[in-house]
Amino acid sequence: MGDSAFSRRGRLRRLARRKCLLLALLGINAAAAAGTAIAAPISFDEARVVLRSVSDLHQSGEAGVSQSEYQARSADSLGLPELSVTAMQLNGIKTGTIQGGALGTINIFDNLRGPRSTLNSTWSIYTGGRITATQRSLRAGVEEARAELVATDEQLDLQLAEVYFGLELAANIERTRTSLLQQSDRQLERARHFEQRGIIAKVERLNAQVSRDEAARELVRAQRDREIAQARLQRLLHRAAAIEPSTPLFVITDSLKSLTEWLSIAERQNPTLAAFDAKREQAKQGVVIAESAWKPEVFAFGNYSLIKHYESLTEPDWTAGIGVSFTLFSNQDRKSKVSAAREALRQVQSLEAETRNNLDSTVETSFRKVEQAREQFVLLDSTLALARENLRLRERGFDEGQATSLDVNDARNALARAETSRAAAAYDFVVALAQLLEASGQANTLPDFVKRADIQLRP
Repeated sequence: MGDSAFSRRGRLRRLARRKCLLLALLGINAAAAAGTAIAAPISFDEARVVLRSVSDLHQSGEAGVSQSEYQARSADSLGLPELSVTAMQLNGIKTGTIQGGALGTINIFDNLRGPRSTLNSTWSIYTGGRITATQRSLRAGVEEARAELVATDEQLDLQLAEVYFGLELAANIERTRTSLLQQSDRQLERARHFEQRGIIAKVERLNAQVSRDEAARELVRAQRDREIAQARLQRLLHRAAAIEPSTPLFVITDSLKSLTEWLSIAERQNPTLAAFDAKREQAKQGVVIAESAWKPEVFAFGNYSLIKHYESLTEPDWTAGIGVSFTLFSNQDRKSKVSAAREALRQVQSLEAETRNNLDSTVETSFRKVEQAREQFVLLDSTLALARENLRLRERGFDEGQATSLDVNDARNALARAETSRAAAAYDFVVALAQLLEASGQANTLPDFVKRADIQLRP
């Protein structure tokens, strides 16, 4: 009876374990299905659109452009007359005496108490060029803000290329390490089988075990690197769900434009240089504005009284005229202000020259990196072919007892290094190309180069 109860309890425990295992498998499958649904593929071009919509830097740049446009618009009417209304309550008494001859002496007593309201207008006719210079400076500010927005977008495209294809590289290495572990598992099984049959010594099986465990460690490292790259891309695109890149690493084996052509394109299209053009214009207008303080101002004016009931005899109903104003002494050193404006212009010109020199260096460096990465990628083809053939021969030799587990492991690691180096060369090519495009003001054309690629590292 006790044995029967014990056996029933054992069967119940086994059933419970099976039920838990079934639920766990169902949960894993559901999670895998959910993960597959969440990690929807996204191309590099689609990622660019997403980045534009969520990037705080892009939004800040757009706000800067709008701000500059509003400021320039506010100055469009500086050359128009200004109209204002003045209202006040006046208290005062006017007394006096007029010797009127035959009329005798006339005593004047006038109570000025009462409200006053006037319509006032002023119109600047000549300001020494200050108004025109201010308007031109603000319009140049709009061009500067637009150029800076373009430069920001170019930098975002470069950052996205580094992160997006960095994830693709990490995923490529993870696939290589997964395949390497699977091959090591098969090699270990063969070694165990051969050891049981007495074909190889125990040390050979242990070598296969060590190689398998090393492959497992490398796979874990590759998985963590891929997770880090995944997190970077999610943060960049402000996404909580996993992202699966659908645009593979690529290489264009055909030669691109010459270095001279790239330098010429950068000179014409780089947004940083366009921003310096606008800065230089603003500095020039700053000199004009500073020099206008030494020049006279000519203006027209007019006043019209809206409340005449309380006016005295001497207060006019309206006045109008033209005037000239010239500052004889200013509480600001006008000469120093002109000198400061000229130095600001010289500073912009010097920075622009240095920027052009650095830009040429960046373009040339990126161009040579593109060429270097392409050459490295092409030259790795022979290494990859040799590694594959060597692994095939070593595995056959192990099956025939003519090679050791260490020989097979070395051959397998050599193949993994060749595949990883080839993927890394493709990534270097893509990043160097993105840097070259960003320096020449064409980062937004990277998707066009993806379409031109004659080699793509697809899974």
